[in-house]
Amino acid sequence: GVTLLLQFHEEAYDKAQEPVRSELAITAAASIAYAVQQMGQQIGLISNGRDAADRIRKQGVAFEASNRQQARHVAAMREESDRLNPLVIETRRDTDQMLRIRETLARIELTDGLTFKQLVSETVSRIPRDASVLAILPEVDDAVSVSLGNLKQRGYAVSVILNLHDDYDFSQVSGRLQAQGISTYQLKDESSIPTVCQDYLIR
Repeated sequence: GVTLLLQFHEEAYDKAQEPVRSELAITAAASIAYAVQQMGQQIGLISNGRDAADRIRKQGVAFEASNRQQARHVAAMREESDRLNPLVIETRRDTDQMLRIRETLARIELTDGLTFKQLVSETVSRIPRDASVLAILPEVDDAVSVSLGNLKQRGYAVSVILNLHDDYDFSQVSGRLQAQGISTYQLKDESSIPTVCQDYLIR
């Protein structure tokens, strides 16, 4: 089975390529999840993105505050809601698993919350040892590289889908990860998703 790690921190995405690259990451995640479930394997999703339903709930409640007591209540709710909480769909083999993942991916938004390093640190205990880890990333800086390397050293089978259209950028980043024993796949555009899925699942 597979645990998907979806990087959705807004600073990781080039604003000039948005929303194309983030939408591509969502489509790829959904396609991988579906393929894995069709194979009868366990699948899960972990991301540092924000649930749009949570944002809408906050904005709606804040708008309705009309006196001091309501304002204090809204502030308390906002403080709790703004905590850096990852989105987690536990990795399991379940008939409703794809529905949960699809609903989460449909609502996910870029956010300035948890970095990828923080995401891995906070959720590593929830990643089962008997599932591969597949990260979907638009870039790999030193902190991300170290986080993935640490997962590899702890015994996880780690692979990365690099959400990069440029072949040179892909080769540069890919080389760094492969030096750590991490397999990489290039997500150039939407037409490359079937190939990425096939290459990853038959590796």
